[in-house]
Amino acid sequence: MKVYCDCTNFYGVNILDDRIYEKRLDPLATLDKGLPVHRTHHDEKEECEKNSIVIARTPFQRDKDRIIYSKAFRRLIHKTQVCFMGEMKEHIRTRLTHTLEVSQIARSIARQVHANEDLVEAIALGHDLGHTPFGHTGEKVLNDFLTGKDEGIRTKLLKMYGFDIKENGLSFKHNFQSVRVLNVLEEGYKEFEGLNLTDAVLEGILKHTKLESNDQLIVYEGINDYQAFHIEQNFSCSLEGQIVALADEIAQVCHDIEDAIEGNYDSKDIICSQLGSLTSKFDINCLVKDEVKEMIATNQIKYVISCIISTVISEAVVKINKNMADLNKRGLKAEYLNEDIATEKSVLKYNELYQELKEIEENFVINNYMIDRMNGKSRFVLRQIMKAYLTNPKQLPDHVLESYTKVCSVQILKQKIITVDSAPANIRYLNKDYFEKHKPSIIKDRAFLRLMSDYVASMTDFYALQEFQKLYGGNSI
Repeated sequence: MKVYCDCTNFYGVNILDDRIYEKRLDPLATLDKGLPVHRTHHDEKEECEKNSIVIARTPFQRDKDRIIYSKAFRRLIHKTQVCFMGEMKEHIRTRLTHTLEVSQIARSIARQVHANEDLVEAIALGHDLGHTPFGHTGEKVLNDFLTGKDEGIRTKLLKMYGFDIKENGLSFKHNFQSVRVLNVLEEGYKEFEGLNLTDAVLEGILKHTKLESNDQLIVYEGINDYQAFHIEQNFSCSLEGQIVALADEIAQVCHDIEDAIEGNYDSKDIICSQLGSLTSKFDINCLVKDEVKEMIATNQIKYVISCIISTVISEAVVKINKNMADLNKRGLKAEYLNEDIATEKSVLKYNELYQELKEIEENFVINNYMIDRMNGKSRFVLRQIMKAYLTNPKQLPDHVLESYTKVCSVQILKQKIITVDSAPANIRYLNKDYFEKHKPSIIKDRAFLRLMSDYVASMTDFYALQEFQKLYGGNSI
């Protein structure tokens, strides 16, 4: 019998024995062995821990821990979920609290359908690490910039450098960026780039949302052509990845509505009225219809939303179990799940309660006056920051320019950079005339544009506002 550590329960049974652990998993659940736990690099630490009698972690528990201890995870605390939290109430959700809530919902669903909870948790905790400052507005700003849809910046580049950014074929989306953060940008774990996570975790993160933008497949270097990601399938190849995508949608819709009420948006009264109508129309777990109006009036919103989420999750679990039972009858296994059985499309598409909640969110939360103003402000700030970097790349910090030295694809320039008497090599210290001569080549370089986008995407809301102030403000430098 294979044992990870000397760890027994009350009855003296080793709870980490492979056979006992796997027995409680559904045949469609992902096991802690085989192709799903493949890592790009050999992991000596993992091998060492397998033989330890003190520490025992499954591969996916190990991935979860690496994500939690990453810098990108810590930055989520100051990134917008829906409305910029710095100018509103601290009780409004941030990208970090949203991530924790997605993890909780996903684990709850996974436990009820006998999926691999460790894998679900790792995917959930890492799913939004690639998000920009200011939420989806920042994501759109970066994608419009890289694809050339931002006509203002595109025209500026054509005028200054004779360069059409559309020709580079670059794009931006937060799920691809999350994988890039974990595979490339996080540093210091070992001599290789990234955190060396398992394929199943990365694939689930990549596919927690759409792979397309405006019906065009997003293309990222080193991601689209990685076979284990099965980019041809736009939903996760694991039951666990599909569960996280579902949990993300449930958390987002329900909690955005709660935040709009907590933040006292100008549409608060409309939203409360809509909730009252909704709860009178549907049977909600633990809610007495005649009492809901009074509960909303006396600020018991959290309880009302909690009951609604509970109902949506319960109905989702019933549907997932039915879908899984159908597949189990056909004898399908979890190695490569090519059936959509647990995503929003397969589980919530015909759920009338969820669909009406989503309509409330889209009409009265996302279209809110305060949200629109903050979106306009954040779009302006990020565009101005990027314009400054494109006008003079030396305004980027040293760590970005030093990273560019490693990936610069302009060979004549790269050879010149490494001869500069600085450690590490940095384009900042090139001869002024030489730098100006080759500045168009730098701006046109795909590697430079990607690194610049990485840096902007990594910013928190507060950092972006401070950077804008330093670039365009008064005395602060």
